[in-house]
Amino acid sequence: MIAIEERILSIIERQGDLFGASALGMAITRYLFVSPDGDGADGLTWRTAYQTVQAALNAASTDANDLTLILIAPHATHYDINTTGDPTWAANVILCGSISNYVEVRNDHASATSILKLTGKSAIHTLSFNLGTGSVNGVIMTISGASVEGCQFVGTDLTGGATALHFDGANIIHTHCGNTLFHGHVTHMTGLLIDAAAFGTFHDLHFTNCLTGIQVVGSFSDENDFQEIDIGDCALGIDLDAGNQQHFKTIRLHDNTRNVDDEVGDHDWSEVLGPFDIFITPDDLTGIAVAVGGAANTYGADTELASAASRDNPFRVVGATFKPDAAPVEFYMVRFSDDSGSTFYEVMMFEGDKREAEAAPSGTEHIFNA
Repeated sequence: MIAIEERILSIIERQGDLFGASALGMAITRYLFVSPDGDGADGLTWRTAYQTVQAALNAASTDANDLTLILIAPHATHYDINTTGDPTWAANVILCGSISNYVEVRNDHASATSILKLTGKSAIHTLSFNLGTGSVNGVIMTISGASVEGCQFVGTDLTGGATALHFDGANIIHTHCGNTLFHGHVTHMTGLLIDAAAFGTFHDLHFTNCLTGIQVVGSFSDENDFQEIDIGDCALGIDLDAGNQQHFKTIRLHDNTRNVDDEVGDHDWSEVLGPFDIFITPDDLTGIAVAVGGAANTYGADTELASAASRDNPFRVVGATFKPDAAPVEFYMVRFSDDSGSTFYEVMMFEGDKREAEAAPSGTEHIFNA
């Protein structure tokens, strides 16, 4: 009779825990719990919760048709993966904490090279990952659709080079990271590394005190979308080493040693904000002679005003001053191109008899970065 009562209580407890987990609104086939207060029996309830994250990951299903939600309770200090090398799990899992600042995960093993690596269908929600005091990387995810949401990565105590979040693909697609903070070490930590991963979405990210905020490598890393990104106090904000046609919208850059290093040059930039320097070119009173056509409605030969190809920072033309050699009573038109005259992104018109004209390309947000 006592055994039956205990069984009934266990079922009620299990139902209560699962009812709470169902509030996430996701289709989950299995639930596991992690808490420092659990007894470690089976991870099926908060009372019997595993005491370590790795125990729950070891118990999670690798079946392609399963998805295990691992719910991780707050910890007075932190959860320690305590495993050598790159601790790797192929399970299909969602790791879910509560408030990220209170659910911290580390790997303090002396021979660790990362906190953890997930190669199965995986997502991480509301957790904090601390890279520790050496050169341990953070999280590595290697599958299409891998997702990180509402997390934070901290590397303020690093003493060697490390990467906080690495989407390490072999031509993977649709990775995601949103609402996440990267607080690093300006000499050692790369925040987000996108490696052979395309068509990803990255939004509402904050990078501070990083060696590099965002780095894109791998020729497959095409058409990733970045929106609402704040990068400040970094040695380098954005490092674009490979991949084509990245999309950047509403990017705030401030207090960085350097904002952008673009080795590719075919990306789309919109609403790039920050205290940017303005330069006059050429920096003299002579200017650059631009040839006019010999007849009405005829343009002269193209004249290079600035070598965009020799620059690896995006830049924009914010103003131009014109002064014709003669002053006939007619209009002049000057058009601007960033592809040696194949196409034109702006046309300016001014009256020649006024001798001087000033204008700014206000009808376009064309940004040179090739």
